[in-house]
Amino acid sequence: GFVKNLYGADGRKISYYQVNAAFFSALAEDERKLLLARAIQIFMPGIPQVWYLDLFGGTNDYQAATRDGHKEINRTSLSREELKRRTALPLVQKQLKLLKFRDTFGAFGHNARLTIDNSEKSLLRLKWEYKEYQATLEANLASCHFTIHHGRGAEKHTLM
Repeated sequence: GFVKNLYGADGRKISYYQVNAAFFSALAEDERKLLLARAIQIFMPGIPQVWYLDLFGGTNDYQAATRDGHKEINRTSLSREELKRRTALPLVQKQLKLLKFRDTFGAFGHNARLTIDNSEKSLLRLKWEYKEYQATLEANLASCHFTIHHGRGAEKHTLM
Protein backbone atom coordinates (compact mmCIF):
# COMPACT_ATOMS: atom_id res chain seq x y z
CA GLY A 1 0.00 0.00 0.00
CA PHE A 2 0.90 3.66 0.32
CA VAL A 3 1.59 5.72 3.42
CA LYS A 4 0.49 9.33 3.60
CA ASN A 5 2.51 11.50 5.96
CA LEU A 6 1.32 14.41 8.08
CA TYR A 7 3.43 17.58 7.81
CA GLY A 8 3.68 20.60 10.09
CA ALA A 9 3.50 24.26 9.03
CA ASP A 10 7.28 24.25 8.62
CA GLY A 11 7.09 21.42 6.06
CA ARG A 12 8.68 18.81 8.32
CA LYS A 13 7.07 15.40 8.67
CA ILE A 14 5.26 15.07 11.99
CA SER A 15 4.09 11.48 11.69
CA TYR A 16 2.58 8.84 9.50
CA TYR A 17 -1.01 9.85 8.90
CA GLN A 18 -2.76 7.24 6.85
CA VAL A 19 -2.07 3.86 5.31
CA ASN A 20 -3.90 3.33 2.04
CA ALA A 21 -4.26 -0.36 1.25
CA ALA A 22 -6.82 -3.04 0.72
CA PHE A 23 -7.20 -4.96 3.99
CA PHE A 24 -6.39 -8.30 2.33
CA SER A 25 -3.21 -6.89 0.78
CA ALA A 26 -2.17 -5.34 4.11
CA LEU A 27 -2.37 -8.88 5.53
CA ALA A 28 -0.08 -10.28 2.80
CA GLU A 29 -3.13 -11.74 0.99
CA ASP A 30 -3.16 -14.55 3.55
CA GLU A 31 -6.67 -15.91 4.04
CA ARG A 32 -5.93 -17.18 7.57
CA LYS A 33 -4.75 -13.72 8.61
CA LEU A 34 -7.80 -12.05 7.10
CA LEU A 35 -10.22 -14.43 8.79
CA LEU A 36 -8.47 -14.03 12.15
CA ALA A 37 -8.53 -10.25 11.79
CA ARG A 38 -12.24 -10.37 10.92
CA ALA A 39 -12.95 -12.67 13.88
CA ILE A 40 -11.15 -10.28 16.24
CA GLN A 41 -13.05 -7.38 14.66
CA ILE A 42 -16.46 -8.94 15.30
CA PHE A 43 -15.50 -9.57 18.93
CA MET A 44 -14.66 -5.90 19.52
CA PRO A 45 -17.19 -3.52 21.09
CA GLY A 46 -19.20 -1.39 18.69
CA ILE A 47 -20.60 -2.03 15.24
CA PRO A 48 -18.12 -3.69 12.87
CA GLN A 49 -17.52 -1.70 9.70
CA VAL A 50 -16.46 -3.65 6.62
CA TRP A 51 -15.32 -2.07 3.36
CA TYR A 52 -17.04 -3.97 0.55
CA LEU A 53 -13.83 -4.66 -1.38
CA ASP A 54 -12.28 -6.19 1.74
CA LEU A 55 -15.26 -8.49 2.23
CA PHE A 56 -14.74 -9.80 -1.30
CA GLY A 57 -10.98 -10.35 -0.91
CA GLY A 58 -9.99 -7.37 -3.05
CA THR A 59 -6.32 -6.52 -3.39
CA ASN A 60 -4.32 -3.34 -3.90
CA ASP A 61 -4.91 -1.71 -7.28
CA TYR A 62 -1.56 -0.01 -7.84
CA GLN A 63 -2.45 0.96 -11.40
CA ALA A 64 -5.51 2.94 -10.25
CA ALA A 65 -3.51 4.52 -7.41
CA THR A 66 -0.74 5.60 -9.78
CA ARG A 67 -3.24 6.95 -12.31
CA ASP A 68 -5.80 8.60 -10.01
CA GLY A 69 -4.17 9.06 -6.59
CA HIS A 70 -3.23 7.02 -3.54
CA LYS A 71 -6.78 6.66 -2.21
CA GLU A 72 -7.81 4.71 -5.31
CA ILE A 73 -5.69 1.74 -4.21
CA ASN A 74 -8.67 0.13 -2.45
CA ARG A 75 -11.60 1.56 -4.42
CA THR A 76 -11.84 -1.02 -7.16
CA SER A 77 -15.33 -1.42 -8.57
CA LEU A 78 -16.30 -5.05 -9.02
CA SER A 79 -18.72 -6.04 -11.76
CA ARG A 80 -21.92 -7.89 -10.93
CA GLU A 81 -20.41 -11.04 -12.43
CA GLU A 82 -17.24 -10.67 -10.35
CA LEU A 83 -19.27 -10.11 -7.18
CA LYS A 84 -21.29 -13.22 -7.91
CA ARG A 85 -18.14 -15.27 -8.52
CA ARG A 86 -16.41 -14.00 -5.39
CA THR A 87 -19.48 -14.50 -3.20
CA ALA A 88 -19.05 -18.25 -3.69
CA LEU A 89 -15.44 -18.20 -2.45
CA PRO A 90 -14.83 -19.85 0.95
CA LEU A 91 -13.06 -16.67 2.15
CA VAL A 92 -16.18 -14.60 1.51
CA GLN A 93 -18.58 -17.23 2.85
CA LYS A 94 -16.63 -17.51 6.12
CA GLN A 95 -16.61 -13.72 6.59
CA LEU A 96 -20.35 -13.58 5.94
CA LYS A 97 -20.82 -16.34 8.51
CA LEU A 98 -18.82 -14.35 11.08
CA LEU A 99 -20.76 -11.15 10.38
CA LYS A 100 -24.13 -12.90 10.56
CA PHE A 101 -23.09 -14.49 13.86
CA ARG A 102 -22.17 -11.10 15.29
CA ASP A 103 -25.41 -9.56 14.07
CA THR A 104 -27.77 -12.27 15.33
CA PHE A 105 -26.26 -14.02 18.35
CA GLY A 106 -27.54 -12.88 21.74
CA ALA A 107 -24.17 -12.63 23.54
CA PHE A 108 -23.34 -9.35 21.77
CA GLY A 109 -26.10 -7.17 23.23
CA HIS A 110 -25.28 -3.59 24.23
CA ASN A 111 -25.51 -4.56 27.91
CA ALA A 112 -23.23 -7.57 27.42
CA ARG A 113 -19.97 -8.07 29.29
CA LEU A 114 -16.66 -8.54 27.47
CA THR A 115 -13.80 -10.37 29.20
CA ILE A 116 -10.31 -10.21 27.69
CA ASP A 117 -7.66 -12.80 28.57
CA ASN A 118 -4.23 -12.37 27.02
CA SER A 119 -2.25 -13.93 29.87
CA GLU A 120 -0.56 -16.49 27.61
CA LYS A 121 2.01 -15.45 25.02
CA SER A 122 0.52 -15.23 21.50
CA LEU A 123 -2.92 -16.31 22.74
CA LEU A 124 -5.97 -14.09 22.92
CA ARG A 125 -9.30 -15.06 24.44
CA LEU A 126 -12.30 -12.73 24.10
CA LYS A 127 -15.54 -13.73 25.78
CA TRP A 128 -18.90 -12.00 25.50
CA GLU A 129 -21.70 -12.84 27.94
CA TYR A 130 -25.26 -11.61 28.08
CA LYS A 131 -27.95 -13.31 30.13
CA GLU A 132 -27.73 -17.02 29.22
CA TYR A 133 -25.68 -16.42 26.03
CA GLN A 134 -21.91 -16.68 25.72
CA ALA A 135 -19.51 -16.42 22.78
CA THR A 136 -15.77 -17.01 23.02
CA LEU A 137 -13.00 -16.37 20.51
CA GLU A 138 -9.78 -18.28 21.21
CA ALA A 139 -7.04 -17.06 18.89
CA ASN A 140 -3.41 -18.01 18.44
CA LEU A 141 -1.86 -14.82 17.08
CA ALA A 142 1.35 -16.59 16.04
CA SER A 143 -0.25 -19.32 13.93
CA CYS A 144 -3.39 -17.33 12.99
CA HIS A 145 -5.59 -20.26 14.00
CA PHE A 146 -8.75 -19.58 15.97
CA THR A 147 -11.95 -21.15 17.20
CA ILE A 148 -15.25 -19.59 18.14
CA HIS A 149 -17.42 -21.35 20.70
CA HIS A 150 -20.91 -20.19 21.55
CA GLY A 151 -23.89 -21.33 23.46
CA ARG A 152 -27.05 -20.59 25.29
CA GLY A 153 -27.33 -22.02 28.78
CA ALA A 154 -25.95 -25.58 28.78
CA GLU A 155 -25.86 -26.00 24.99
CA LYS A 156 -22.45 -25.46 23.39
CA HIS A 157 -21.48 -25.15 19.72
CA THR A 158 -18.43 -24.35 17.62
CA LEU A 159 -18.89 -21.80 14.85
CA MET A 160 -15.40 -22.09 13.37
